[in-house]
Amino acid sequence: MHGIMDLHVIEQRREEMLREAELNRLKKALRATRKRPTPSRLASTVAWELTWAGGLLRKLLRTPQNDD
Repeated sequence: MHGIMDLHVIEQRREEMLREAELNRLKKALRATRKRPTPSRLASTVAWELTWAGGLLRKLLRTPQNDD
């Protein structure tokens, strides 16, 4: 059972790292195209980040289910 949980945690961390890398790539592209983003674009980016962080927090705060 612990082996399965370990693989699950490793896969979850991998997915988080991929999302973080994509977010960093998007931020870098935004900085490259504009030195100062327009307020609406900045608000959109912030809203997306808050939604992503909220989903991650909900996922992390879920209680683990015991399959005993």
